[in-house]
Amino acid sequence: MSGGVVTRGRERRDQQNGQNSKTIEQKRDEEQVQHAEANSLALTMRSGLEAISKEIRDLKTEMKKDLTTLKEQVTEDVKSEINDLKREMYQQLSANTKTLQAQGSRIAEAEGRIAETETWNMEVKDALCKSLKQQQMLQDKLTDIEGRSRRNNIRIFGIPEDKEGDSAPKYLHQLLTTELSLPPNVNLQIQRAHRALAQKPNINSPPRSMIVHFLEFTVKEMVLKKAWQKKIVVEGRPLIFDHDYATEVVQKRKAYNGIKKLLKEKGIRFQTPLTKMRIPGTTDRSSTDPHKKQHAMPWQRVGERREGTARSAKEKLQEFERITQDSE
Repeated sequence: MSGGVVTRGRERRDQQNGQNSKTIEQKRDEEQVQHAEANSLALTMRSGLEAISKEIRDLKTEMKKDLTTLKEQVTEDVKSEINDLKREMYQQLSANTKTLQAQGSRIAEAEGRIAETETWNMEVKDALCKSLKQQQMLQDKLTDIEGRSRRNNIRIFGIPEDKEGDSAPKYLHQLLTTELSLPPNVNLQIQRAHRALAQKPNINSPPRSMIVHFLEFTVKEMVLKKAWQKKIVVEGRPLIFDHDYATEVVQKRKAYNGIKKLLKEKGIRFQTPLTKMRIPGTTDRSSTDPHKKQHAMPWQRVGERREGTARSAKEKLQEFERITQDSE
């Protein structure tokens, strides 16, 4: 009995050992299969990685080639654009240089012309100043000649219009002889007598003055002095006797009207011979005093004038006039 139990126990152990050995072999086979699969997978992955690496290397090579080509192309394009820009800038600079050179030459020419114009202008001013001086001298001489031609004249203010009738000399001869109490046999020798050459005024306007021309200067002076000593009234109007001055002299004497009025109001005696005013007890000089200060005109050069510049300006003006006539 005990022997059979032992035998069954052995058999059971043997069975268990056999099963265990089978299990171990199965595990070993499975491990081998798994190991083989792992190796196969590793090989597959390695080959895949190698393929990927190769593709990456090929891609790098292609990209490097493409980048090199692109770099060369970009470099060429940039160089071409830079060269074009340089060419355009050079052309523009050349054009600007030519323009500046042309402007420089024009400016130089303009400066030369301006200098010539300034010189000519100064010469013309000198000639003009000389001409004005000569004109003033001639005007003074003309005024003096006109005054001398009027030295036998008397101008009478205040005679009513048409009072003289048909013969002004006869009326004035009778008026002067009667009002000045002259001897009946005196011969005033009135050569001419007429109204001032102006338009006949209206009824309410002051009458025109009358101008009387005597043959002799002494008679004229005698009549004038007597008229100043006596107040003569015609139709309620006082007559005023004065010298017959030239127009320029009359205009200069009018400048003293305000002063004369003020002196009369203050009772100060004064005289106004020709274009001057003389006040007793003063050292004032007239406006035409030759010793007064001479002031140059604003555009007049100070200093002695050169005759050469005036002559040169005169010649240039004559040449310009001749050219103008030829062109016409």
